[in-house]
Amino acid sequence: MLKKYIALLLIWNLAGCSSFGRGVAEAILDKDAEVDTRQCEIRGGKFAGIESYFSKGEAVKVLMIHGVGTHHPGYSARIRDNLSKALNLTVLSRSPKDIILIDPDDPDTVIGNLRVTRMRDEARKHDLLFYELTWSDITTPHKSFLSYDMTKEYAYKRAAFNNTVKGFLNDTGPDPMIYLTDKNNLILNATKQSTCWMLGKSWEQLKDKQKQVCRVSSYKQIQNLNHENIIFITHSLGSRILIDTIISIADDVSRDDIKHHREAQLIINELKNKEFTAFMLANQLPILQIGRPKPKINHKIAEYCKKDGRHYNDRIFKNLNIVAFSDPNDILSYNIPQDFVDEYIDSRICPMVTNVNINIATEISAFGVGVVNPISAHTGYDNDTRVIDIISKGTDDIKNDKILSERCRFYELED
Repeated sequence: MLKKYIALLLIWNLAGCSSFGRGVAEAILDKDAEVDTRQCEIRGGKFAGIESYFSKGEAVKVLMIHGVGTHHPGYSARIRDNLSKALNLTVLSRSPKDIILIDPDDPDTVIGNLRVTRMRDEARKHDLLFYELTWSDITTPHKSFLSYDMTKEYAYKRAAFNNTVKGFLNDTGPDPMIYLTDKNNLILNATKQSTCWMLGKSWEQLKDKQKQVCRVSSYKQIQNLNHENIIFITHSLGSRILIDTIISIADDVSRDDIKHHREAQLIINELKNKEFTAFMLANQLPILQIGRPKPKINHKIAEYCKKDGRHYNDRIFKNLNIVAFSDPNDILSYNIPQDFVDEYIDSRICPMVTNVNINIATEISAFGVGVVNPISAHTGYDNDTRVIDIISKGTDDIKNDKILSERCRFYELED
């Protein structure tokens, strides 16, 4: 028992956006759990899940954006497969299509990989295209400054466990700093290039192993954004990346050359009645706002998003549903209070935040003290049946959903 307690204390220091230590930690901390008493509380507005979009005809497109730590193409296989199972999409493309993303400002710079997988039901009536963005190529060279720290020439001076922890921190710690100080906006460009490919090309038009810049015009992207079914899924730092990308789209829509284009204006007016949903796993918007300026338009959600608001005709979307998942025991995720929404999310996109407070990892008792594995609490969202069901089904029919009606509680908030 003493060894187990010592291991527990050591594992406590390993929380982060990596699967590092997951197997060992789960074996030590989770194996004693017998009764599932984990909370699941949904507080906010109603929102649609992926399943509801299948009835609208067009294919559903899902963009996945990862968080900190080194990731490689294929990292989202677990959540992708769990979604395909929940949505009964049993026909998969034999091979995914990989697009090597190039910086539009520098054709010699690779800024990531976009992997596209097609999933359909047996009758081929439901079609889902899963886009997985991997942007680690951008931050990996910067981390080379720390490489000597992990060489055998120097690392042997550390205890084995501390050396493992140091390696983990060297891999994950720099990413938020690199993103927030990225003068060339490479990670943001990687995300914008991903949305360009997603909005500009159909599955049939995509070629495998492409290596080029997507040059689809903002006008064409806005046109496709208007009629396609788009869902976003992010993890940790990905939440900040997505919001910045959406604000960038909002700024594009507000450009004078587009606003005064008659045909474009017709599309923009239709876009004002469009809803989008972003599922943010291990959401980190509050902590990644520190030190950043407030958006251009803030504290004016009612003015832009209510029908009687003075700026109602200047809104960008009908609303952006932000479904923010956070485990209170996950030391790297955060709830989003309404005050934060009002002050730090651009009012023009009409944000409507729903917080999902959910215990991902199971609490155990060690010497009479409740303890939760922080690694599982931060990295296990993609394998939790409640999370998968919320993304798949939404809150539209939550009372008749066996998993959500029995294991989650929904509180609808209204003004």
